[in-house]
Amino acid sequence: MNLVAWRTLSYCLLAAAFFIGFFNRFAPASFALPIGRSFGLGPAEIGGLGAAHFWVYTLMQIPAGLIVDRMGIRVPAAAGTMLTGAGALTLGLATSYPIALAGPGLVGFGMSLVFVAMMKNNAIWFDRRRFGQITGCTLLVAALGSITAEAPAHLLLKTLDWRPIFIGLGALTLAVGVLISRLWRSPPGAQDIHGATQAPPGGDDLARMTAWHDAVRSPQLWLILLAISGTNGTFYAFAGLWGTRLLGDGFGMSGDAASWVLTAALVPYGLGSLLVGHFSDGLQTRKAFVLSASLLGSLAWAGLLFATWSSGALGLACFLALGLSSAQVVVSFAAVKESVPEHVVGVSLALVNMGVFLTTAVIEMGYGWALSWSAGSAATPADLRAALWLPALVSLAGFVATFWIRETFPRAKQSATARIPGALSGRPDSQR
Repeated sequence: MNLVAWRTLSYCLLAAAFFIGFFNRFAPASFALPIGRSFGLGPAEIGGLGAAHFWVYTLMQIPAGLIVDRMGIRVPAAAGTMLTGAGALTLGLATSYPIALAGPGLVGFGMSLVFVAMMKNNAIWFDRRRFGQITGCTLLVAALGSITAEAPAHLLLKTLDWRPIFIGLGALTLAVGVLISRLWRSPPGAQDIHGATQAPPGGDDLARMTAWHDAVRSPQLWLILLAISGTNGTFYAFAGLWGTRLLGDGFGMSGDAASWVLTAALVPYGLGSLLVGHFSDGLQTRKAFVLSASLLGSLAWAGLLFATWSSGALGLACFLALGLSSAQVVVSFAAVKESVPEHVVGVSLALVNMGVFLTTAVIEMGYGWALSWSAGSAATPADLRAALWLPALVSLAGFVATFWIRETFPRAKQSATARIPGALSGRPDSQR
């Protein structure tokens, strides 16, 4: 095989694992009701089941990066894919709620390794000038996995019980893991740590500690984290778990209609992720996209919370807006890379990504707790809507944070400023 064929095969293998992982991530939205009935779960327990993936995924972001940096891509990617498969099998075969909780936890563990391996694979196999394009393509693959977990999975549930679906998914994922372990290749002469995250001389451990300290004390990163949490963190919580019940029990849609609304919402998310980076480069701005997306997300949550409902059209419009607003994650990640020196890019992206999925976990559990506190398992439509204050306030906080985000385009100017003292502070150049 020639180099292009190996690159294509290596990417497709990891993309398959990424696709399956996102199916697992968003599957609770379609499977929450039958799983809840199987184990006799209330809203709080269902929220915990959905959030288990995100808690483990969040905690594993930094360790996963260190594992991939030390061991390369093949072994962590294969192991992560197999852990994802084991998680699906565990859930499908679970006989009790505690065992079922271990399933999403294993998926979160495995997907943390797959995510880092996927991003690093893109960095070492593709030219830097195409990194934004291939990242957008990768997020489109993720969106397709998410879409499959919504309406198609809901239709599949009409002919199959949820257990054989997860058992079959687990077996397929294990097979993909084996293929990765046997067939994945790195390009000739590739370094273990790609240039964008190369640590400076002076000792790996000291460099990592310094990088982590620099990332944590950067106001710019925390502002971007809040902005992405307000769009993606809130959207993931409902597209991945509570959206079907909100639209069904809260706004009177049928199960089929609710699942198709969530499916439709993932389309602008996927296509937007593919295109938004290109438009951001063309218009030479990052901040305008982040600010506009955060405003759109806040307006969508306000519509769900306050608008008078007479049909499903408004719900569709609000969730389409939420999906489109979440596509700004590509631009936000670009802003992170352009806000910090090269040797802290990796840890900075990990910090922001941790924040997004921590927000998702908190909202999934918090929404379930709010419903249980107000009405137990018999939550009324009014209860389902009142609990939307939680994602609405998080979204509003993200929008407010965007006003203080520093513009990072053009890249050349930011690369120069990032090397001078104070570049991480988030202050305008005139105030340094």
